[in-house]
Amino acid sequence: MAQRTLKQQKEQKQDDLLNSAYHCFLNKGFAKTTIDDIVQRAQVAKGTFYLYFHDKEDIMKHLVIQISSQIVIRAYTQTQEQKITDFLPAVLFFIDTIIEYFKSNKDLLKLIERNFSWPLVVEYLSEGNQAEINAILEELLSYPQMRRLDQDEAFRILYMIVELVGSVCYSSIIEEQPASIDHLKPTLYRMVEKMLM
Repeated sequence: MAQRTLKQQKEQKQDDLLNSAYHCFLNKGFAKTTIDDIVQRAQVAKGTFYLYFHDKEDIMKHLVIQISSQIVIRAYTQTQEQKITDFLPAVLFFIDTIIEYFKSNKDLLKLIERNFSWPLVVEYLSEGNQAEINAILEELLSYPQMRRLDQDEAFRILYMIVELVGSVCYSSIIEEQPASIDHLKPTLYRMVEKMLM
């Protein structure tokens, strides 16, 4: 078995720290978790933490970017698998996939709070994963209803939809305000439909 390259070793340490922070934040909460907790769980020296992250807020930002990206890519992949030919039903399925994920993963939603965000997804994808963001935008622009838009306008619409869904999910699933997510879905879907008209 070939030895891992220095780059692979560094990536593994960063992943170990991110995984450790994720578990510590979930179990103890962000405020009560210390950098010492994170490095002990990751089994690395404290100095190693600072090679990758400035502070606790920085590692949390990286976690939120990673989590948000995984959720969007998962929802996009599941939407593609459905082979929905009409635009609005495809968008609503995409949104519903995100909502159902958050309903099933309330602790994760509590962790990232209202930070589920399209700009964070783009930041992650632009770091070597540009093909995935281009695929999502190309798919969006392939629908007849969207052909009148350029890529920038499609991006802005996707941005607003993801921001709206993230905020509504946190308020309704975690805070149960102004109602449960199942009661808000019809209103949310009508709002999205208006945005896409």
